[in-house]
Amino acid sequence: MTWIEGEHQRSFEVQAPLDEVADFLSDPAQLKECMVDLERTEQIDEQTWRWIRKEIGAKNITFQGDYTVRYERDGDVVTWESIGEGTVRTDGRAELKAVDDETTRVDYREKLASDLPIPKLARRVFRPIVAREIKSGVDDFVDNVIDYLNDGKHREDGST
Repeated sequence: MTWIEGEHQRSFEVQAPLDEVADFLSDPAQLKECMVDLERTEQIDEQTWRWIRKEIGAKNITFQGDYTVRYERDGDVVTWESIGEGTVRTDGRAELKAVDDETTRVDYREKLASDLPIPKLARRVFRPIVAREIKSGVDDFVDNVIDYLNDGKHREDGST
């Protein structure tokens, strides 16, 4: 097994107040609504969840992401990091800034590492594939977050 990592950053704005965005990004129970390719989840505690992704394959290699992540909010910053064992490690940070009362700018960064069933010598071949998958996965997630927040789905009654 070989660990390969990549990082992706993206800035975006959503039509929701800063506190609502921060609460959403630090609440795994809501975040799961924006995740793609989840097979199942397990709540460890209010801020810690285990994510098990659907199996994927490329170049005759199959992989299933399995990782436990703890989310924390400190004012206008939300952070997360993997804890325990798993086939994926992640850490990230979302820095929030109010543009106005109803608009929030998010500077989002996530680093992911996957323990792939490949020999270490093959790392160079797979690094660009993994980097592309990380960028695509983070972009899909962020796009879903933007839509979810802009549609007001993070509010219990769904009102905008």
